[in-house]
Amino acid sequence: MKYFNNINKSNSIFYKQPNDFNLNSDKEILSYALGATIYMGADRDNLIKDIFSVNTCSAVICLEDSVSSDKLDLAEKNTLRFFEKLNELIECDKNLLDKLPLIFIRLRNFRQLNMLLENSSLAGLCGFIIPKFRADSGEKYFSVVKSYNILNHRNLYLMPIIETPEVILKSTRITELLTIKSLLDTYKDLVLNVRIGGTDFSGIYSLRRGYNFTIYDLAVIKDCITDIINIFQIDGYVISAPVNEYFNIKTNLDESGFFREILLDKTNGLIGKTVIHPSQAEIVNSLSAVTKEEYLDAEIIINSSSDGVIRSNYRNKMNEVKPHFKWAYKTILLSKIMGVLNDGKTYKDILRLYNQSAYMPESNGIVEFTRN
Repeated sequence: MKYFNNINKSNSIFYKQPNDFNLNSDKEILSYALGATIYMGADRDNLIKDIFSVNTCSAVICLEDSVSSDKLDLAEKNTLRFFEKLNELIECDKNLLDKLPLIFIRLRNFRQLNMLLENSSLAGLCGFIIPKFRADSGEKYFSVVKSYNILNHRNLYLMPIIETPEVILKSTRITELLTIKSLLDTYKDLVLNVRIGGTDFSGIYSLRRGYNFTIYDLAVIKDCITDIINIFQIDGYVISAPVNEYFNIKTNLDESGFFREILLDKTNGLIGKTVIHPSQAEIVNSLSAVTKEEYLDAEIIINSSSDGVIRSNYRNKMNEVKPHFKWAYKTILLSKIMGVLNDGKTYKDILRLYNQSAYMPESNGIVEFTRN
């Protein structure tokens, strides 16, 4: 599995092609490999078909907000059937694991975690997403998964979604975030990604960004995201960006709030983004490709025998080894996953090749609304 593998003539725009990765790749690689992560309700009629037809490298089977309460039992049984069928397919073709997207289950509650672990081998699963993660109730998820991994020689990961009132409220935010971080530090080897529930945060304040606005234009949400980045990113946690509900964005993309939001996600060091439509996925992943200038700057910083200042090969900036080293390290990791564009090439060239390929994003019918 690798990014942009389903477009034609990608050699013409990449200075360095994306590398292959799979479910068994190192945790550090996987944490940068989620890219645009698409959600689909667990009550879907053709779940196995939909998973194989997504144009993303990561997909989430959702048992939470995208499933109505009256369909919950159906969705749980459907999820178990999905993994039963997937296990049969893997038994017939061991190489199938290398072709699958990274698959996650978004849980509704702790009961579901135990039910799934006890009733399925969960072959092909990368991990679980824990919505509405709280410091006072999150530990039991990590404890159970850690024990399961040890007993079954697995590497299932967890991704908490930070989205509760305790975090968005200024009066309780820092205490809650620091307590969450202390818990995650204890189980850091299991934490693949920290996710931000921007829509839940917005709902608490009766807010919703418009088509031409970004999540960062909502002042109270921006303030909260800033504190999440401040507390988690300094210690190397990979943080992903919240979903944007607008997907009819093919016209005047550069003028859309969605486009500007992705740029702000990147500028603030967020890696990957939750998406609700294949057309969103193409844009998020295309904008995640590293430019040649970024790559060469990062390379010279990482490989420098000096800890001083080095002029960029592009002669337009200084590269200061000590303060820029962490940025350079992240950039090199991302370049291995998303590739490096040739000079003069942009995300538009990738999208153009998508449009010229046989793949049509609307054809697989995956349009799944999710709340974070």
